[in-house]
Amino acid sequence: MTDEEQKEFSEYIANRFIGIRPRPVGDDGYLKPWEAILTHAKTSGAADAINAMVCPARPTEFREPEKIRISIIDSFVGKIPVIIVQDVIDFENLVTNIACKGVRPPHMERTGASFIHGKSTRFMILSSKPYSNVIAQDLGLKPLDWVTGSLKLRFAHECTHYYTKLTYGIAGNTLHDEIMADFTGIHEAFGFYRASWFLRFMGLLGDNGGRLIYYIDKLSEAVRAEVSTLLKNAAYGLERWSKTKEFAALSTGARIKFMCKIGLNGMSELAVKE
Repeated sequence: MTDEEQKEFSEYIANRFIGIRPRPVGDDGYLKPWEAILTHAKTSGAADAINAMVCPARPTEFREPEKIRISIIDSFVGKIPVIIVQDVIDFENLVTNIACKGVRPPHMERTGASFIHGKSTRFMILSSKPYSNVIAQDLGLKPLDWVTGSLKLRFAHECTHYYTKLTYGIAGNTLHDEIMADFTGIHEAFGFYRASWFLRFMGLLGDNGGRLIYYIDKLSEAVRAEVSTLLKNAAYGLERWSKTKEFAALSTGARIKFMCKIGLNGMSELAVKE
């Protein structure tokens, strides 16, 4: 790379978490309104509860309201209210109305989850789409297992963004954030991590997936290539790390903190410790 491209590369992969002191996750006061929402859902249905109590200003005309669920799920970052929407169009319209204030964002068809976070608000909207548009056959899984796994992976992925937002005040659309979230999602959903799966999700392996372009589209061609190589090395570095005794001894939160600390460069340098 030229000096200018090297500067662009260094700035892009700079670790934003360096120098930020972790803080406690905080209280669960945000859960109280959801108790009333769940009560409403039991009597009138989840779709009606959402329109009446979550998004009354921009109600959604659901195609399949009976296929919407609301629950509060335990996670490594605490209890999280979750709206699960099976119909793809219903999911996209709901996210548009709630998270995007009624304005449909580009590439919504590739979106499978959204988390809403504020001072007194904290919840997720999850779809039943195959994760990253990768099919079960590409991963050697049965279709039904991949449907279930996609939902668990998506939930843990979003929980990782929650965790870094609450702990460091940071949650963004960067490759550092995404590889941590996918790593945690895969491991939480399946009990192991495979770099090849992550690379498929990014579009660096196989014909499906393709999320990578959304993170590097503004980079110059040479820097894109360098970032892609670094990402591959980071993915396999994390896989090696996931098989160590040190990894097994850590909680999910501690694993995320470690990945925040070392950044993409550190991930690429990970090796199995004997």
